Amino acid sequence: MRSELYEKTKQKWCLRILVWLVAALVLLGVADSCRVQEDPHRTLVQGSLQELNDSWTLETDQQAVYDIPESMGESLMLSIRGTKQKFSLGLRAADGKETGFYTYDPDSGPAEMRLFAALPEGAAGKTLVLRCAEPEALSAMLSSESVLATQTKLSSYYFRRSLYALVFFLLCVLCAVELGVLMVTMRSIFTPEVQHQTRVMIGLMLDAGIWVLTDSELLALVTDRANLVVFVSLVTFSLTVPFVLEFIRCTVKNDGWLIRLPQMAALVLLAADAAGWLLAGQPMLWLLMPIHITVIASILAAFHTLMVSYKKNHSGEVRNILLAFGALAAGTLLALAIFYSGYRDRTYAVCYCAGLLGFLVMLGRIVLHRIRQASDEQAQLENYKNLAYVDSLTGLFNYTAFKYMKSRWPERTDWTYIVMDINWLKQTNDQYGHRAGDELLCCAARCIREAFYRAEDCFRIGGDEFAVIAAATDEDAVKAAVEKLRNLCAEWDAKEEYPVSIAVGYAMQAGRTMMADELFMEADAAMYRNKAEIKKAVGGIIR
Repeated sequence: MRSELYEKTKQKWCLRILVWLVAALVLLGVADSCRVQEDPHRTLVQGSLQELNDSWTLETDQQAVYDIPESMGESLMLSIRGTKQKFSLGLRAADGKETGFYTYDPDSGPAEMRLFAALPEGAAGKTLVLRCAEPEALSAMLSSESVLATQTKLSSYYFRRSLYALVFFLLCVLCAVELGVLMVTMRSIFTPEVQHQTRVMIGLMLDAGIWVLTDSELLALVTDRANLVVFVSLVTFSLTVPFVLEFIRCTVKNDGWLIRLPQMAALVLLAADAAGWLLAGQPMLWLLMPIHITVIASILAAFHTLMVSYKKNHSGEVRNILLAFGALAAGTLLALAIFYSGYRDRTYAVCYCAGLLGFLVMLGRIVLHRIRQASDEQAQLENYKNLAYVDSLTGLFNYTAFKYMKSRWPERTDWTYIVMDINWLKQTNDQYGHRAGDELLCCAARCIREAFYRAEDCFRIGGDEFAVIAAATDEDAVKAAVEKLRNLCAEWDAKEEYPVSIAVGYAMQAGRTMMADELFMEADAAMYRNKAEIKKAVGGIIR
């Protein structure tokens, strides 16, 4: 019991440490995304990395410049968050001579999540020129995040900024795999409701992890298939609504239209996005606002459903889901507010990730509680079965189990019945008391279990009668087991003040066409002959 308590405590603390670690990483991401520069018009220098967001200088309404410091070094690269604007980049030397080195046209190639433009060697100390065809395009470019650094520093910078997404993705995958293994190994004890909840939880974890990863900047460092990444991001974000509402629906057992309507709307938008991808090979970004509206509608519908259910039943499980959903709703609404405020940093994603993390942790606890309940119910059921089929005194199967096992065994020709009876049990009860008689029964049961090594074949079929059913054709093996039983009894007999002696008889089918009852009667008769021989040898007197 103490070791089980220790294991449970250890698992609980391991889970807490893991959650705290992820929460700390998410908070670090939030802090990194929300940091404020002392002077927004001054370049933020981090070694060989400079953020240019507010450091451009307007020369005309279609052109902006930035003076690259001499300290930047060589092998520089400019990173710009993907926009739909056509622009070009050039370098202007001190003598005013300008050389173009990069042109981007979104109409002639695939959209990019983040653009990376390598600057020519010797760019440090020169002026970087950004030129757009329209003033509005230049304004959009200047408001978009841009970073200038060496290639190595740039990769490290974006990897560090996206570390929260990688950790969150790995955590979701790990938890989903653990839940999946648990569901497969314990499928027999799960009710259909618990199985469905567990499947929904696994789907939600994988969906959330994939969305956070695809929405981050991490994949931009390893793949140039931006359209596919954006499409997967839209799909997984759309799927969050059906998964969350389905978990709530099966928990509160509510099939009302208030839950079903946002679910269906999200699935319709998902189908439209998939159709657009199949037909045009482009993600339907115009669906983003309808998806966000569906998310807000689902939040209102879920809160209303949960509140009605909690007021009606005052269920602790519904209360926990309500608290978890509150964390998700707060993170989601804050993320949407940041997203539509025009602030183009990753803060919105980190806020949504934090709310999603709290929601998944609470839902994981609810699912694990359901699993623990199912396991406890199965253990209780097994206990009831043991009470029905196991002898409470000796721990061997009882006569009910003996009859049940005989009825389930197929007709074969190699069954062996071994029947045993304890000698002088009545005299032991009379002389030493019933406690000594019980000890004698337990002692005999231990000897039988050890001699015949398979406890599932050993039965107590009466007050002082025992039986073993075995599949054996070798009589020498049966005789060896019987001899081992007698030796074990002799060892106990030498230690106890009351006699430990068992009469044994067996009968082997050995190819004979005999009914099970006939074979048992033959073994029983052999046992009584052995019992008579033992009593005759000692004169029937207790030492």
